[in-house]
Amino acid sequence: SWRDIYVTPASLDDWKAVFPLLRTQSDVEFIRESGPVSVPDSIDESFFTESRPTLRFRVGGVLVVFHFFTPEEIECDIDPREVIGQASLDAVLAFVRQLGDLTRKRTILTPENCSDNPIISYDPNSREFEYHEVAA
Repeated sequence: SWRDIYVTPASLDDWKAVFPLLRTQSDVEFIRESGPVSVPDSIDESFFTESRPTLRFRVGGVLVVFHFFTPEEIECDIDPREVIGQASLDAVLAFVRQLGDLTRKRTILTPENCSDNPIISYDPNSREFEYHEVAA
């Protein structure tokens, strides 16, 4: 299954803190229902509507897809099959660190749709990662 990366609880201010990082990734794609469009300069409440866009780019060869479900949760997903070695894992974890540092909030990597069951968490206060045993 996919893996999700969450910053939760989040706010529109947290989205505003991370959006400049997201929009400046190389090969970034912003997709609405009608297809790819130019990446907006800023984020606003209109992102969190029924026609939710996605924003995609690669980190260390791993496709990261951001979803704009709600301002109260920053969520993106990755395909764990694309994490094929230490370099790609390091790149994904560096990205998790960036999200946590920009929002100053705990950031977690979880099984798909399991925000209460982290595999790895990052605490921006201690600047440390923690591995968690995944509940069966």
